[in-house]
Amino acid sequence: MSTESDEAARHARISSDIVSIAATVIALIALGTAVYQAKLMRDQAKASVWPYLIQGNSGEHGYARIVQNVGVGPAIIRAFEVRVDSVAVTNWRQVADSLHIQPSWRAVATTTFRPGFVVPTNTTIDLIDVPDTNDIRLFRSRIDHLDTRVCYCSLYGDCWWLETPDFDPKPTKQCVDNPARRWKD
Repeated sequence: MSTESDEAARHARISSDIVSIAATVIALIALGTAVYQAKLMRDQAKASVWPYLIQGNSGEHGYARIVQNVGVGPAIIRAFEVRVDSVAVTNWRQVADSLHIQPSWRAVATTTFRPGFVVPTNTTIDLIDVPDTNDIRLFRSRIDHLDTRVCYCSLYGDCWWLETPDFDPKPTKQCVDNPARRWKD
């Protein structure tokens, strides 16, 4: 009789072990599914506030150097530089001097653009707007020597560098603002 009860106990123990292993596997699958769903939700949330800046020249009303957010979330500016022939300048008068042009500056409008500035979605910022015909010609004649660099981040802290003439922002771990090259206009 003891053999039958030993056999029954062994079967009960095997059944119990199978149930325990199955429960553990099911729990691990449920945990993996929950982690994966949380990752998908985070990725979806990040994508819902993804800024995408473009920059360049505009000729709509003369000459303008623009930065535009065509993404779906605000862009938080962390660094901004303007360079002429790869040399950093800090205001539009230095740009003109470095380009070897002498604009009249008549009716020229500029926008303050520096770290901390937020570019909302579907917004275009005219960094400089030059309406005078002679000034337009001066800027356009030397514009190939002008580069702008902007580093911006999303609300989730994902960051990108955008540098003209490249139109594709490059991901970066963080933005580094160099005070010596910081734009002050």
